[in-house]
Amino acid sequence: MNIIFRAYLISALLVALILGGGLLFLNSASAGDTAATSVTVSNATPSVTSVALNGGSAISLTENTTTSVSIAATITDTNNCDDVFTSGTITAVLFRSGVTASSGCSNDARNCYPSITMVEVGNSCNGSTDTSGDAVATSGVWYFADATDTSSTYPGNVWIVAVTATDGSSASASSTASVELNSLYALEMTGTLVYGSLAAGASSTADAVATSTNTGNFKIDNEISGTDMTASGFTLVATEQRYGTSSATHPNLTFQLTTSATARSLNVPVAVTSTNPTSTVGTFWRINIPNGSRTGAYTGTNTFTAIYSAD
Repeated sequence: MNIIFRAYLISALLVALILGGGLLFLNSASAGDTAATSVTVSNATPSVTSVALNGGSAISLTENTTTSVSIAATITDTNNCDDVFTSGTITAVLFRSGVTASSGCSNDARNCYPSITMVEVGNSCNGSTDTSGDAVATSGVWYFADATDTSSTYPGNVWIVAVTATDGSSASASSTASVELNSLYALEMTGTLVYGSLAAGASSTADAVATSTNTGNFKIDNEISGTDMTASGFTLVATEQRYGTSSATHPNLTFQLTTSATARSLNVPVAVTSTNPTSTVGTFWRINIPNGSRTGAYTGTNTFTAIYSAD
């Protein structure tokens, strides 16, 4: 075999080896495959945290009206907070702890405020990966709602707010916060004590009526006092006025007016319903004009103050 032929043969073998290696490489790649992947993301139950009632402070009511009480909470859903804020609901129930079945207590201005809807704070739940947002609400609490402080009828109770977050798949969670609700002793007086025109030595024969309306959340008595009545330097002393809780002639009325505040057991009850929140007790007044009283238009002031009733 000549040298030229051998060189040619060697060259041909090298080419074959190179090409063969390439073919083997290509065959190896074409023998691969794919693997399908799958996973199911299940629904996560939301959570309620950082619940606050009235900013954590005791509730102090406002006489003869409602007081706005704040409720706040943070809502978290690891699927995305929109699962609650957009697709679900956030509600609250505000109630006195002694009321049973708190989550479903019946609407009662004295002790239960159900079905309070909470809304998102600003844009606190924002973005496709955001899991938490803040919710707030206010509830108007009536002035005669049950107090829970130490001087109240329910000193062992507190007022509780239960916040419930429910997502679009009906999964829900709740959390609570509580504060005291303070006693409120308050009244509003209606009626003007006008005794008319009387001669010296006479007593009034018609009742002048003053009505005490309980505008707080506890049964009250009245502390009553009055000034002497005066006209152009002349005086009718306060003790000439008498009063009671029922009509009677002047000398037979129960109480005599004094210039110093004197507690009278009137037992004005607390209102019980927001549809007609009025609870009143009337007092009936008459005056005696002593002999020797000088002519004139006499005026004075009688003062009524709400105080705790132990009866």
